[in-house]
Amino acid sequence: MKSRDLAKIITFYARFTPTYTKTGYYARRLGWGSGPTLDFSGQTWLVSGASAGIGQAIAKAAAEAGATVLAAARSMQRLEASVAKLKPEVRKRVRLIAHDLSLKSGNQALVDQLATEGVKIDVLQNNVGLLLNKMEVTPEGKETSFATNVLMHYLLTEGLISKGVLKNDAIIVNMTSGGMYNAPLGYRSLNVTDPKKYSGKVAYAYAKRAQVALTGYWNQKYGDRGIRCYVTHPGWTKTPGVKTALPVFWKIQNVLLRTPRQGADTALWLCATKPEITAEEVIWFDRAPRETHMYDFTRKPQCTVEELVAYLEQELASIG
Repeated sequence: MKSRDLAKIITFYARFTPTYTKTGYYARRLGWGSGPTLDFSGQTWLVSGASAGIGQAIAKAAAEAGATVLAAARSMQRLEASVAKLKPEVRKRVRLIAHDLSLKSGNQALVDQLATEGVKIDVLQNNVGLLLNKMEVTPEGKETSFATNVLMHYLLTEGLISKGVLKNDAIIVNMTSGGMYNAPLGYRSLNVTDPKKYSGKVAYAYAKRAQVALTGYWNQKYGDRGIRCYVTHPGWTKTPGVKTALPVFWKIQNVLLRTPRQGADTALWLCATKPEITAEEVIWFDRAPRETHMYDFTRKPQCTVEELVAYLEQELASIG
């Protein structure tokens, strides 16, 4: 390893480990006090990616706090395993829904199913996501991480709103990642299907940056309906996805990684406290608004939010 690369790695861990690991979580928790008490009684939540990791933790905590939870993921077997240890009274409040959330067909089927049933959702947790080391393409012809992390979040959210499934005073929480700090807003680095040009980390960063932009877009578009959209960063969390995608990082940081429940904390807190939406673009982390840029090169977007949305619409229209 070159000394320059080693220096960058050391600088990276020195800068972010104290904040993003559970060390930062415990330090900041000292200033939170005892509240708020989570009480989501009477609410209906839809949590994507609920079979493991942060999604599983969100679904469990919401159900324990009284919500009816629609836990969605691709594998029914993994969903069943994810709720197997819940108390019977909590388990009764969790409905398992198996759809492939990387596909237009899967998300559209979920929207149509809930609309037909007359379901009304109070909270949408756009949690499902993944980082790939090798390029994969969905059966619908889209790069898998692009489809999973942003394109289908857009379809699911817009579909639930247009069909009247998402209530007018609903909360949307988008789960982003620190990876977004490494990319400006742009769509030309999304959906790269040439293996020679593909970088999983770059694809992930651009998709997660797009989530931040969509958060502001939905607040502007649907704010007059009372819908509130937040984007949160979970910190460095111990999930199956991190172990698979970042094995070296996992080995170095494993003992310090946050638990999935700690990673889910701010997403749950946002739904309990409903902080005001401001015109300023922020990302919520450890119960506080944070900067959406750490480096100057990401501050200059490569496209507008409207161009991003037009691109997503174009990509969806291209799927038969």
